[in-house]
Amino acid sequence: MLDFRITLEARNPVRRCLRQYHVEAGTDLFGVWVVEISYGRIGTAGRSPSYVLRDEEEAWHLAQSILKRRVSAPRRIGVAYRIRELIDPKGWVGVLCETPASDTKPREAA
Repeated sequence: MLDFRITLEARNPVRRCLRQYHVEAGTDLFGVWVVEISYGRIGTAGRSPSYVLRDEEEAWHLAQSILKRRVSAPRRIGVAYRIRELIDPKGWVGVLCETPASDTKPREAA
């Protein structure tokens, strides 16, 4: 079951910066939370670590920490990440919006 997916790209050909970041979170067939990340230069295999987590809150915290780091990309690599794909029925991507941290908690399913 897929609960969250986002694909981000940072492109600046002048600086030779062509980066992609993909985060996917959900439960497997046994109900265990898994967060899969893949990142690297656009067009390459890059790296793809996966994390098995205890619950949805832990998965949400991991996704938030990854996204917070991407928000600081203009300062670090000179170009911002842009959202290319987003599946976010529970509102996990709140950290990318300009909202206070207290507003970015996971929401209950309706």
